[in-house]
Amino acid sequence: METTGHSQNLPLGDYGFIGLGIMGYPMAQNLRKALPPTSTLVICELSQKQIDKFILETSQHGPIKVVSSPKEVSDNSDFIITMLPKGPHVLGVFTNPTNGLLAAAPSASPKFFLDCSTIETATSLKVGKAVESSGLGRFADSPVSGGPNGAYSATLTFMVGGSTEIFELVSPVLATMGKRDSLFHCGPAGAGLATKQINNYLSAVSIIGVCEAMNMGVRYGLDPKILSGVINVSSGKCYNSLDQNPVKGVTSTAAASKDFEGGFSMELCKGVVEMAVQLGKDVGAKNVLSDLVMKTFEDASQDERCKGKDCRSVYRYISE
Repeated sequence: METTGHSQNLPLGDYGFIGLGIMGYPMAQNLRKALPPTSTLVICELSQKQIDKFILETSQHGPIKVVSSPKEVSDNSDFIITMLPKGPHVLGVFTNPTNGLLAAAPSASPKFFLDCSTIETATSLKVGKAVESSGLGRFADSPVSGGPNGAYSATLTFMVGGSTEIFELVSPVLATMGKRDSLFHCGPAGAGLATKQINNYLSAVSIIGVCEAMNMGVRYGLDPKILSGVINVSSGKCYNSLDQNPVKGVTSTAAASKDFEGGFSMELCKGVVEMAVQLGKDVGAKNVLSDLVMKTFEDASQDERCKGKDCRSVYRYISE
């Protein structure tokens, strides 16, 4: 396949992006910045406000085309990236017989579909089979880790499920939004999502642990910044203690500094934990903490102090 010679040897062609949400918006921005001026970025997004903002902030980096359906994205793109909230959204965007991605007319060369959403592995495998049956191109599950901060700084981790061949082909594309050394080929179709779900489960466990530890220290009368400083050079260090400490004022870039507005929502976190727990059951893995973790996030998602907020707002549920 020919490459552009521009930013990390991106494959030639036009690129499509569906879903300009909290993660998708900065990912699409970084992609457009890396594309050569000869490539058009085709976007599809339900929110007109997001579209207008994206064009205002990004159009100086190269041509952007706005379309109203996934089918139009597919008709006008060679590489298509989707970043959507839940499995039913992904399934609909791909398989809607009227305006889905796979309703597009056949093209001379195969298209590449990269779904970066965090959804159920079964749904992703179904989408992958639909892509294969359509004859339109190739599919890979490519979920991410790193949150909004990583999306804006183009330092995301990508976990890819699919063949070695497609991983090698799409790596330059993913590297426009993530770190080169954080692109992982996790195995065949579905392996990227399984890896993502396991990682998110571990993160959810650590969120609760950090919240409990910080609340314990604050109640004892410790300075939370000093406590955090000790934890982050000791055995308790983790992403949620270092980059996302739940006590406001400890970490300037943490969700707590914005009163937990935006970020990875409580509801999405709860959904991914449920996926991971189901994955554990499917493979017969013993999970000692899963019921407690699920109940904590379930209860917090119904708490007015946490509802609709970043998932680290579970600190309010634990501490107040």
